Amino acid sequence: MSKNVDNDFFVGWTGEAPKNYTSKGKSFFFGSLILILLAGVLFVTNQKPYEKSEYEYQVIQELSGYLVQDPVWGIRIKEDGMIKTIPLVGYGKKGPGFTLSKMMENHSLGEGTKVTLRGRLTHFQGKYLMELTELKNSLVSSGDVVMLLDREISMKGIKDLEGEIVDPKCFFGVMNPATKAVHRSCAIRCISGGMPPMLAIREDGQFVDYYFLHGKDMQSISQSILPYVGIPVRISGQVATYDDWKSMVIDPKELRLSFLKEKETSLALSVCY
Repeated sequence: MSKNVDNDFFVGWTGEAPKNYTSKGKSFFFGSLILILLAGVLFVTNQKPYEKSEYEYQVIQELSGYLVQDPVWGIRIKEDGMIKTIPLVGYGKKGPGFTLSKMMENHSLGEGTKVTLRGRLTHFQGKYLMELTELKNSLVSSGDVVMLLDREISMKGIKDLEGEIVDPKCFFGVMNPATKAVHRSCAIRCISGGMPPMLAIREDGQFVDYYFLHGKDMQSISQSILPYVGIPVRISGQVATYDDWKSMVIDPKELRLSFLKEKETSLALSVCY
């Protein structure tokens, strides 16, 4: 007994393809299309929502207040009857130090100096930072020096904390997402450039608290902590509050990896400029 086997042989330049070839081709094409669409839907639905941070890229604002130096350089302002300190960051991947030093070549600036500054704001969860976008021209005016007698500085003792070391400029809105491995290389470059490192505390998938990190006598520890940026860490140190911000004095040699578990895994792409 013989079987009828379809042995159609097709060479592309000889003419029309046999029906069994076109049928299989269509099945492969539409099957692949469906798989690609499903993969796209899964990718989108499995992404964790972006944080509601914002960088006011198209808006240059002027703020008037008093310079403070600790725990980081900032401008202390009064808004709606409340005192706020807005930390300063540099343009690009730099801290404010270079720009402030250029300003100080022609102006006497220090703790308590009355100033008006121009720049872009970045903010998240009610916390604001100001980028000195126009470099030394970000200083509009400077005036008298006053004693900030009403500034609330309080020591809170030694605390053990777990969180992630981030660069605050990106974290508070310039980049999104600005945490974990997806942003680690960018955060390392920002902190290397003088951005003050910060410990971000997360609970139940949400960020809830922030601490600027420094060594004794407010010394920079940026270079020492680079291996720990963007990964969960455990830190012990002296905590203090400066108005509406917190700081922590640490010894980088005592940094330890943490085994904090995240409830949600995000698939995300972060482009660093």
